[in-house]
Amino acid sequence: MTTASITPRFGELAGDLAAGTGDGRAALVFLPGLTFDRTMWRPALRSLRTIDPGRTTLTLDMPGEGESIGTFRGLQVAIEQLHVAIAAADIENPVLTGHSGSAIAAMFYAMKYPVRGIVNVDAVLDNNAFSAQLRALEPQLRNGSLPAVWDELFVGLHAERSGPAGEAMLRATSRPRPDVMLGYWAPVLAPPPTAENAIADAIANLRAQQTPYTLVLGEEPDTATRRWMAERFPEATVIALPNSGHFPHVAHPDAFARILASVSS
Repeated sequence: MTTASITPRFGELAGDLAAGTGDGRAALVFLPGLTFDRTMWRPALRSLRTIDPGRTTLTLDMPGEGESIGTFRGLQVAIEQLHVAIAAADIENPVLTGHSGSAIAAMFYAMKYPVRGIVNVDAVLDNNAFSAQLRALEPQLRNGSLPAVWDELFVGLHAERSGPAGEAMLRATSRPRPDVMLGYWAPVLAPPPTAENAIADAIANLRAQQTPYTLVLGEEPDTATRRWMAERFPEATVIALPNSGHFPHVAHPDAFARILASVSS
């Protein structure tokens, strides 16, 4: 007789906790990007176990995603759900590692709750171009065409740069759910400068709190991005893992794990 496995839950959210040695190093909490689930972190976690053994890690499925399906009730509620989950794992002051849109959610989280640092995986903070693109696509997003739009957007994420196994994993675990995607994109779809102001406020909070912030990009940033970061968030560390597309943590898990080990000690 086979026994069905029970997914661990932290509050409402599905997740996996690996308790560390309790030596004072910051716990790492991993948040997957929109449409993906926590399995996207497995390559990096395997590398981290070798490069930085004994680190406490918690990987969560975001509200509405993965095995946390059915729990999304808006972005602000999602922040509270994350806090409940982190507390349920008995973690305090974590380093939040968020991919894409979840990196922005991590910044909003830090406006309410203490964190030891944030690692942003390939979410450019100057989101004017992306906001304009989504607003132009909004009629299609709301008329039932969102899955087709996501298929087109996915091509530009360059999952193929993660290698055959990485690409297969990313494609298999990307599940676009229109209500959830539109909910997380609500600030971006709102009239400008709603999203821009929200990010500016989050940056101001991180700077005031002197929270360590690392932006890991999958390609070398262009001149405009470097200038924007230098002007608005000069304390941030910007690292590029070139030829990775939108998934540097999957394309280069060893290099990414070394970054995590260095910024969260």
